[in-house]
Amino acid sequence: MTRIAYFDTFSGMSGDMALGAMVDAGLELSKLAEGLRGLRLLGYQLTAEKVKRGPFQATRVKVLVDGAGGSGRHHSEHEHRSHGHEGHRHAHAGGHEPHRHLSDILKLIDSSALPAPVKSKAAAVFERLGRAESKIHGIPIETVHFHEVGAVDSIVDVCGVCLGLHLLGVDEVWCSPATVGTGFVRGAHGEIPLPAPATLELLRGIPVRQRETGFELTTPTGAALATVLARGFGPTPEVVVGSVGYGAGDDRPGAVPNVLRVVLGETTAAASGGQGTDRVVLLETSVDDMSPEWIGYLIDRLLDAGALDVSVAAIQMKKSRAAHEIRVLAPREREALLAEILFAETTTFGIRRQEIDRLVLDRSFETAPTPWGDVRIKVGRRAGRVLTASPEHEDVARLARSAGVPLKEVHERALAEYRRRQAAGPEQPPPGGRLC
Repeated sequence: MTRIAYFDTFSGMSGDMALGAMVDAGLELSKLAEGLRGLRLLGYQLTAEKVKRGPFQATRVKVLVDGAGGSGRHHSEHEHRSHGHEGHRHAHAGGHEPHRHLSDILKLIDSSALPAPVKSKAAAVFERLGRAESKIHGIPIETVHFHEVGAVDSIVDVCGVCLGLHLLGVDEVWCSPATVGTGFVRGAHGEIPLPAPATLELLRGIPVRQRETGFELTTPTGAALATVLARGFGPTPEVVVGSVGYGAGDDRPGAVPNVLRVVLGETTAAASGGQGTDRVVLLETSVDDMSPEWIGYLIDRLLDAGALDVSVAAIQMKKSRAAHEIRVLAPREREALLAEILFAETTTFGIRRQEIDRLVLDRSFETAPTPWGDVRIKVGRRAGRVLTASPEHEDVARLARSAGVPLKEVHERALAEYRRRQAAGPEQPPPGGRLC
């Protein structure tokens, strides 16, 4: 059984709406707040209340940030993040307001007491936001920063969503196609069209639908959370529904209630292809007239769009021409998108495709401490027996960069610590192999 969270974004997605949906579906606010204390972040309160949005009763979660004089201020995502954090970074460029750089936020997350999977996913969300901001505004990623109120709110939203999924025992996150709005919002430098530029940048390679609303629907933070956490975008996976929650956004006019729906459930054996197997699509093409310099960019685009793996091999084709064979392994629901990227980014005139079954190990994550921070260890089991264990590259690379040590040193230290712990006592079953 795999525990699934499916976010139905018919009215868009934001961080606070995702928190509200999970609380509405059964996540205990007290446990969420207790876990977030591991951030050691002061100056905010987390509240939840039942509200009506159209015909729905939903849960509205607010992050009340302490302002001048100790008063709590709540900034909904559709207000303070309506244009890719531009207001946070540029409205106070004169230095009159406090702000946090992206590197400060990543250090805060890394040094927190949050579970390792939560830290890794939350850091990945902020790094993705930072890359989008850097590209949109033409600035180095090191200079991206957030106004203090927005930074606290963003940190709590992002870490709260990752922690909430962890506490709910979610193995996989899925989303409907992203829903974006129309119109304009006012930013620090004038009117900005919707969808916000940062939101569109974050949604590259993702199916998008647009509603004529006059409001922002999917925010940059919502887009970053979805694209980092979700395994795929499409219809609801085949699940046995457990609970359903509705997270409320701002109360605003319109025919579509401003709520985000989450469905929590478990896959059936039939849906997962049977124990120890899954079904994927293999896309292949051979090209002999494409510059090798394009290949690195192509691989990045395919992986960002949800490919499970991409491999490129040097081959020889007819007339003894040197060529490259490109192979893409993908979830079935990503086939059309990945094929479109192959046609757009290569010189191919055709793509071979086939559906194949994979034999897969049961996977879970354990944590290995190192002098530089915790590293997730991906453990592969078959019939309950550990067959392989590998440190997660994202964690290893993040710690190596922040500590200024060789990547292989962090990798070897984490693996050695995992093996030492395994040898120290009888192996304990994993706690459900839960992913953030």
